[in-house]
Amino acid sequence: VDEYVRGQINWEKRYKIMRMHTALHVLASVVISKTNALVTGNNVTPEIARVDFGLANFDRKIFEECVSEANEEIKKGREVRISYMEREKVLSSPGLVKLAERLPPNIPVLRVVEIVGLDIQADGGPHVRNTCEIGEIVLVKLENKGKTNKRAYISLK
Repeated sequence: VDEYVRGQINWEKRYKIMRMHTALHVLASVVISKTNALVTGNNVTPEIARVDFGLANFDRKIFEECVSEANEEIKKGREVRISYMEREKVLSSPGLVKLAERLPPNIPVLRVVEIVGLDIQADGGPHVRNTCEIGEIVLVKLENKGKTNKRAYISLK
């Protein structure tokens, strides 16, 4: 109590994470629209990110097409908007919760991220303000993580 803490943000690292996190939103949105897959997990670092999809079929060509389409979406320079909604409203709105089991149970107001015209969901992660800040998604590796779990690793140019 009555103590001060001084922090310093490593902006270069944070901005890379913001770009990567937003890139996963764009890629996941494209994959979901093409395959009806659900996102089952993800992880973001400054240099590489992964996203897992609940998919029975594993087709590298489909993922390559999705990355290409995601890169086209990025080039459109879509605005990324942040808003806040009551938890009950978020939970009753189809599509706003992509990973329900990860929503902290005791938070009454949730942060909602919208990539205008492409994606909207409850999300507490860091994002850029416009998709044109992301750069280009590069598909690094695909893995079959089980009968219905496929993993894509990406980096950014």
